[in-house]
Amino acid sequence: MRSEIDHSKYRVRDVLAVNLPFFMSEEDVIGRAKEQVPQRYHDQTWILNSQIMESALGVPSDSEEAVIVVLDKNGNLISQVHGKVTAARMTEITNALQSLTSD
Repeated sequence: MRSEIDHSKYRVRDVLAVNLPFFMSEEDVIGRAKEQVPQRYHDQTWILNSQIMESALGVPSDSEEAVIVVLDKNGNLISQVHGKVTAARMTEITNALQSLTSD
């Protein structure tokens, strides 16, 4: 799905929001995440404390689904899609991106 987005117009970033257990440092979590994220995406992946991200985007704290958000250049939330990326959800994301270019 990432290949369907024009990277010359939009920034694509992955954010891993994690609940840090008291016995793990951020460095430990980052090390484990890097094992799961392909190296070509390391510079496009952010790892944040989940409470900060969940609060900022209004994502329920008990949600285990992926969330895709589209923000405009000012950081305003344009679209938010929860769950597995399907053709219908990808269309929703694409339409949100296209709405940005008409501003």
